[in-house]
Amino acid sequence: MSDTQKIKNVKAAKGVHAALNFVWQRARKRPRTATAGALALALIVGWVIHSLSRSDPTQYIYHPVKRNDFLVSIIEGGTLKAVHEVTVRSELEGVARIISIVPEGTNVHQGDLLVELDSSDLRERLGAQEVTFQNAQFAFVQAKENLAIQKSLIESNLKDAELKVEFAQSDLSKYLEGDWPQLEKDTRARITIAEEELTRAEDRYNWTQQLQKKGYATKSELDADSLAVKRKQIELAQTQEQLRLLTKYDFPKRKRALEAAVEQAQKELERLKLRSASQISQVEASLKSQSATLELQEKRLNELKQQLELTRIYAPQDGLVVYASSSNPGNGILIEEGATVRQKQDIIKLPDVSQMMLEIRVHESHVQKIRPGLQAYVTIDSLPDQQFQGRIRKVAVLPDSSSRFFNPNLKVYTTEVLIEDEIPDLKPGISGRAEVVITNLQNVLTVPIQAVTTRNGRQVCLVEKNRSARPVPVEVGMYSDRLIEIKSGLKEGDLVLLSALSSSDNIDMTGSIVDAEKAGTNRTSARKSSAPTAAAKPREGDKTSVKALTTAAVPGATNRPAWIDLKKTNTAAATAGSVPLNPDRKR
Repeated sequence: MSDTQKIKNVKAAKGVHAALNFVWQRARKRPRTATAGALALALIVGWVIHSLSRSDPTQYIYHPVKRNDFLVSIIEGGTLKAVHEVTVRSELEGVARIISIVPEGTNVHQGDLLVELDSSDLRERLGAQEVTFQNAQFAFVQAKENLAIQKSLIESNLKDAELKVEFAQSDLSKYLEGDWPQLEKDTRARITIAEEELTRAEDRYNWTQQLQKKGYATKSELDADSLAVKRKQIELAQTQEQLRLLTKYDFPKRKRALEAAVEQAQKELERLKLRSASQISQVEASLKSQSATLELQEKRLNELKQQLELTRIYAPQDGLVVYASSSNPGNGILIEEGATVRQKQDIIKLPDVSQMMLEIRVHESHVQKIRPGLQAYVTIDSLPDQQFQGRIRKVAVLPDSSSRFFNPNLKVYTTEVLIEDEIPDLKPGISGRAEVVITNLQNVLTVPIQAVTTRNGRQVCLVEKNRSARPVPVEVGMYSDRLIEIKSGLKEGDLVLLSALSSSDNIDMTGSIVDAEKAGTNRTSARKSSAPTAAAKPREGDKTSVKALTTAAVPGATNRPAWIDLKKTNTAAATAGSVPLNPDRKR
């Protein structure tokens, strides 16, 4: 039933109601005329019912194909946000209590104090750590001085050991090159003298023996010379034996002793070097340990000092103070004085309201048209009479996961629209709308978007021909939320049916686009032959809302389908130029 027929029925019902009231009032004033009034009322009701039964339940609305300029744009609602927003978190380790916090809604400047956390326990730990650091520093200085002392002692000991080696080598050289050759030379000289003396004694004894035979020497003189010879022989033998002992025993023994002394001194020097290296290593290890301990204690001290500085949180930029509990009330955490916060917990969000943007979510059917740099116009709900110019700043790469919680099949992409005009003092979170201008088509054929449907994989429009709606294949172009471009298939002035599929049961929909011979079936021919009958006998009371799949040809992108609810958009699209037509009544 069309909207016009519904209006007629409502008017008829109101008329019957007025007639009933009139007859009732007349019956109360004049009871005698009640019977005549009831009879007249019955006749009126019968006439109304007969009129309603003869009225046509179906009336189609057509729209002419027009040639005009066509602005392709996308309108989406969103939320006002700051372009530069900094989240202030607690960087203090562990859990801390808020001592003071700046009131929410305060405009602060960079460097202003925002939050002060409890630092009493931290100050006690800092005092104890300073004592530990001083002890570690004293131990490090002591270990450093001990290393210097050990190096000095070891250097002196090494010099003494090197001197001992040098002296032992000198003694050996002196004995081999001086003492022993001199001793051997003296002994051999004594042997030579003893041999000479023995020779003289023997000559003297032989001479005395000759003199005795001649009577010139006495026997006592001969015995004295014989004793002198024996004495010289004994002295020579002793000297020769002394040389033999010196050469065979004393010289090797003395030489080996001196060589052993040199070896012992050298080994002692090597042992001293090893001991010195070990001692130096121990002292250096102790120094490194003390140094590491000092660095660790100093690091802990600096960390505690840094943690103490983190108890006072300052504003990193100019902005408006917004508590984290206000921006996300669902987390159950309250930000106020006396509340406890943990490390890395959000405390304050600091948006810079000097430059704002509108965050919208674009459906996947339109996201290929959106790109950074496109012009947009922003309207704030609280300022409906003002319009601000902006541009697309960023388009998300992946769909927003939070929007798919209630509807898993919904895929929208977060898009940021930067507002370039100066805006009044507005706070983040205000609702607004952005109209993103895709393109402006000049002098093109357009029809309402609900006039295009799909049959057998092709777009068609139901065109009024011979007082009936016939499907005509069309080539569509770009589209908006109201109109769609027709590239071919229609001409200016053609009448196309609005809400084509919503009245499909009342229209001849049996005219197939595909040829029956190509389809290879007899069913199509049968449907074509019965088409006039189906068009002449539409069904009544069809209230089903049908959705048609329309495809938009976007330059430089893949054609993407968009589901359009034809019932909902029928009233909005049937504007000036729409032509109501009742084909059955005209027949």
